[in-house]
Amino acid sequence: MHGVVELDFVKGHMGGNEIVLLDGNAMDNERCVEAALSALDSPGIRGDQAGILEKPTRGGDIKVKIVDRSARDFIPMCGGLTQVLWKALAETDVAKRYHIPKSLKQLVIETDVGLVRVSLKTTRDGTAAFTDMTRFVEECYRLGVSSIEVAGVKSVRVGRVLVADVCEIQRAYPETDFDVMNSEAKEVLIKMQADFDGQRFLDTVNTDFALFSMYLDDPTHGRVLFPHNVKGGHIEPSCGTGSVAIAVALAETSRVGDGTVSVRLDSGGLLVLGGPETTEVLLVKREGKVTEAEFTHSLVEILCTGRIWFRVR
Repeated sequence: MHGVVELDFVKGHMGGNEIVLLDGNAMDNERCVEAALSALDSPGIRGDQAGILEKPTRGGDIKVKIVDRSARDFIPMCGGLTQVLWKALAETDVAKRYHIPKSLKQLVIETDVGLVRVSLKTTRDGTAAFTDMTRFVEECYRLGVSSIEVAGVKSVRVGRVLVADVCEIQRAYPETDFDVMNSEAKEVLIKMQADFDGQRFLDTVNTDFALFSMYLDDPTHGRVLFPHNVKGGHIEPSCGTGSVAIAVALAETSRVGDGTVSVRLDSGGLLVLGGPETTEVLLVKREGKVTEAEFTHSLVEILCTGRIWFRVR
């Protein structure tokens, strides 16, 4: 097929994690990855992940296929996308387009990890949308969760996510500074990912990287950053799957005990460690293993809506 394809889009963000939602009803299935990357890449409208929205087929309210700009293909799950989708349903015509009531208190999204629920809950600050990430956690355990060492740094593999404590990186590489993300820090992150790939934990190149630094006076409160692809310029200040992976890593290394635990992670803003916003991960740990998890973020916004054109060969 040759010519120009025209698609409606909604762009939003969760703490700086930019998401583009595309109308899958108007897309050619064979061209959907190409179309999504056209939207994500410069000089398009740009973003970190694209969600191709479709009619549900497995009992959910809406189906989404997710494309990542570093993976250059589909990925199974994106937490930030679920938060932006909830916001889009409330503030744009997406709900009408897919016949979803705007008054919905719980949304069931069909993803490649299974049915994912987003629920509106009352908090001490009002109400917030919480994404149930239990299916994602199960997928992580299926792929493998273990302590590893990459480029001389003690780390944790949580499924597809490489999770590293900044203190461990600076112990091995004292010249790194993640408060300003200096050149030494970037070089070490690239080196760590290359070593992770070289150890062949996954059958694909790693594009899921999560950094954390917990505050000394509170083991459940810390700062985070998600340098998924430093060489390609893909660093996210906030990331839902990455935040949950950090919480799982804390549980697996016995930094949090059994029971229901709230982990607060400062993120958002500039592309450095920490930020002015907060991701809260609620997890349930039983006998040393995370069995349930959900998260919410303090800032989710719709940035723009419109129509995008891209040329197909």
